[in-house]
Amino acid sequence: MNITRRRLFAAAAGAALLSGCASITLAEAGSYKVERAFSVTFTRSWSDLTAAVVPRTPGVRNLTRDGRTLNDLYLGSIAPGGSLFRPADRDTPAVTYRADMSDTELVEFVIDSLATVYQEPQSTALRPQTLAGDAGVRFDISARRETGLNISGAALVARQGDTLNLIVFLAPSEHYYGAYSAEIDAIMASATRA
Repeated sequence: MNITRRRLFAAAAGAALLSGCASITLAEAGSYKVERAFSVTFTRSWSDLTAAVVPRTPGVRNLTRDGRTLNDLYLGSIAPGGSLFRPADRDTPAVTYRADMSDTELVEFVIDSLATVYQEPQSTALRPQTLAGDAGVRFDISARRETGLNISGAALVARQGDTLNLIVFLAPSEHYYGAYSAEIDAIMASATRA
């Protein structure tokens, strides 16, 4: 058999793809623990992409039902100085969490973090809601992908001591957000201390 560069490259690419898939795990229906901070209950399974996300952000879990561009669920427990997203390059400063942030600043932290990935993210309909027994803020999100696709979302943030716990869901406004909004409400309401 004659091995050409093209075949060798194709074999290496296939191996890399398969090794990347191996890092995706299934989060079964039932209790799902987020670090040592809180747990949520899933009524059906989600794909946990956390290990496959590069660069990875400590304390933040990334899950999806249908694929990253179709819906993203972020569950996090972020220590002071931590971030929701790590910048893709070293020249872009990370948006970091501080323990002394007000509720309004916590919302801005999420929106500013999303601005590193999405275009023109905005928060609306701020309202009080608890997350695992801690007083927090729930809000709606609107943004756009670089391609122009409209994104809708929901977020819930609350401090537990100096740590910021959060649940953020984002999906295209057309179909996917509405298809999962009731499930996301139930996930947020199910949060309990771990």
